[in-house]
Amino acid sequence: MKTLLQKLRGFINQERGASMAELAIMVPILVLLLAAVADFGRFFQQYTTLAKSTRTAARYLSNHPFPENQAAARNLVVCGKLTCAGGDELVPGFSAANVCIESTGSPKIETVTVSVPRTGGAGACAQPFNYQPFFNIGALLNTGFTFTPAISPSVTMYYMIEQ
Repeated sequence: MKTLLQKLRGFINQERGASMAELAIMVPILVLLLAAVADFGRFFQQYTTLAKSTRTAARYLSNHPFPENQAAARNLVVCGKLTCAGGDELVPGFSAANVCIESTGSPKIETVTVSVPRTGGAGACAQPFNYQPFFNIGALLNTGFTFTPAISPSVTMYYMIEQ
């Protein structure tokens, strides 16, 4: 009986395989955290890129004749340069149709606004731009969760050219 109790205590006190069980519990949580952090980082990078490019386009339009340079300003937002060729986009899936350029004041232009609309509207500002995630976090969680917020930076600057 004494040897049976000793063997039972020895079996209970052994820790072989405990670290493997802990790893099996933690790996799915760590994969989910990695996917969430990576997607949030990509979202932040795309938002920052579009915010800087809309600021650049608004600054360009504030110092150049407004009606003639709208296409060049759209190219600045999409590609980061005045002329844009296919495949030069700063953000994948972003196009000139996502850029809205407006001015205030009539007949004298006072301000110029370059934006990416949050929701669809009428006219030239009809197409919002939604973030497309790299990982499907909803599938990892086995839910219908999707992370596709609208990326909608907007910049307004005074028009500097005398009319």
